[in-house]
Amino acid sequence: MLTRAQPLHEQKAIETCPSESTEELSQFYQNRAAAWESLKNFEKVIEDCSKAIELNPKYLKCIQRRARAAEQINNLELALEDYSTVCFLDSYQQTYIMAADKVLTDLARQYTEKLPPSTAELSKDYVRTSLNEFEDDPVLSPTFIHEVRTSQSDSPLANAYQAYDECRFTDIPSLCTQELELSVTSPYKLEALLFRGTFYLLMGNFKEALADFDAVVNDQNVEEKMKIQAELKRANTKIHQRDLEGALYAYDQCAKNHSNACAPYVHRGMLKTLLESYSEAQSDFIEALNITPTNLRAKYQKLINDAKIGSKENKPNRVEQALASFEEYYDTCKQDIYYALALTSCYLDNDRKDKALEYLNRFVKEIPNSPTLLALKANCLMSADPSNNNESDKLFTQALELDPSNETVLTMFALFKCNRNQFEEAANLYERAILCSRGEEKVMQYAALLYAIRAQGRAIKRLNLSFPGGFPQANGSLPSWMGGTV
Repeated sequence: MLTRAQPLHEQKAIETCPSESTEELSQFYQNRAAAWESLKNFEKVIEDCSKAIELNPKYLKCIQRRARAAEQINNLELALEDYSTVCFLDSYQQTYIMAADKVLTDLARQYTEKLPPSTAELSKDYVRTSLNEFEDDPVLSPTFIHEVRTSQSDSPLANAYQAYDECRFTDIPSLCTQELELSVTSPYKLEALLFRGTFYLLMGNFKEALADFDAVVNDQNVEEKMKIQAELKRANTKIHQRDLEGALYAYDQCAKNHSNACAPYVHRGMLKTLLESYSEAQSDFIEALNITPTNLRAKYQKLINDAKIGSKENKPNRVEQALASFEEYYDTCKQDIYYALALTSCYLDNDRKDKALEYLNRFVKEIPNSPTLLALKANCLMSADPSNNNESDKLFTQALELDPSNETVLTMFALFKCNRNQFEEAANLYERAILCSRGEEKVMQYAALLYAIRAQGRAIKRLNLSFPGGFPQANGSLPSWMGGTV
């Protein structure tokens, strides 16, 4: 059993060791740290480990010991930095990855608990791209909006549409609530519910969004077109909540209730593609096109799915055929952001950065104010050739000038900065993304990345390494409009 005499014994070894014998001296400090650890004096453990690491920056055993001690006294940032260093030195052993993940989760939770409620305005590009996903939305119909403005020009709902035009998106739910609380029942009750629920969804208020969509779906007087939209948005909300089983069930019910509608099959097929259930997705897209042969969304998604099937089955001809068919729509759809993102993503998924970049160069001319397209172009340039880094930096900066609160751009730019070993700048970009973000899970993800970047940046600097490319990609397995990280 160790006693307090043991650290004193190691003290003598330290005092008699020549200062130029750095390896031996670091070992003596490590031995004394081990004695302090047995006595649970974790402050002393950290002190002696730090001296040993200063003498030998790659002293693996000592870095592990300091990480454990730092975790014990809740010095989580130091613990994470040390676990990150151990991962770099010891080939990313699963034990250390799990330890780092645990600390990272605790740090992110502590960080998010201190955050005030977000007051940031929603990104214009995010709203536009998200709403573009829902075709024929009755509450965004120009005809309906004109009707509200002419027949109820001073109503809260008319003011909500004015807020929409002025990109004051976070004002919309409260204005819709005023419409619903009028002393005389609003003739646009269901529209106000659907409009409010839509922006609750975009703001990450998923519980409130579901309540509004349920109210629309369950209303006896709701028209089919509006009911379909509410059911689709209800399923989409469940995706954001990571309830994929619930989302699939919601899509199943929507397709069952509206068997002659194209949209439920398209949306369900898209989710099945993302879940790699390609055969089931193909059946959905075929059914959607049987119902509405001219529906471009169904055609795009079927081609994306075709390419994925070809890639999975190692059939290059099927992939090339899908890509060639996709290109045929360019002249008709070149100003459609949905088409631009779908075609570009299809090329990137199949490792065709050259073609993706070729089309991005075209799309940024046709849709010049799209921050997401500029960021995608920057990303393609960076991955194609490191000599393009300066141009990529300018494109990311330009994208943020257009839309300062665009999470997709902020997170892609952060990864770009990591690849250039500019870790503090990357962390600052994630801090901006956190302030712009809605939804607890997404904020947690960004906070975790913020701490990971800072810790790994310090570890890399200590070890005099270059960025190893181990950070998560800017885009999650699901795109942002379906609840993934951007």
